[in-house]
Amino acid sequence: MDADQTNAERLLRLTERLRPHRPGPAFTRLHALDLSLSHLRVLRTLAAAHSLPMKALADQLCIKPPSLTALTRRLVETGLVNRHIHAADSRVVLLDLTEAGRSLHCELHEEQLQRMQQLLARLRPDEQRTLLDLLERATTPALDNNAT
Repeated sequence: MDADQTNAERLLRLTERLRPHRPGPAFTRLHALDLSLSHLRVLRTLAAAHSLPMKALADQLCIKPPSLTALTRRLVETGLVNRHIHAADSRVVLLDLTEAGRSLHCELHEEQLQRMQQLLARLRPDEQRTLLDLLERATTPALDNNAT
């Protein structure tokens, strides 16, 4: 196994350890509603945008519209998302969070934030900055295919 693969394996193990052993109440509720992390991505995106056409949401999430339809169907059934027709163009379906959806999203975000704060608390401020700078650099897409 070469060094790149060894480091990739190590990173994979470390990211697995980021998941809490016991989920908080909001994540327990997400699971009880039979919702996945894909559903959470939809909630997060709608929370930031307030209301989006289905096509725009599918594009932002990089998924095909039929897949989004299945995801949002479940979110509508659980009362977390509203689905309605655009007033000016009846071909456009708009999605937005209900009050319950907004509330659950806020709770989930707070649980994630607390977990990240606990993680960062183990590091000195300069180590936190270094970790975050390196993660940002590693996760920022290259501007062209030749960048390293």
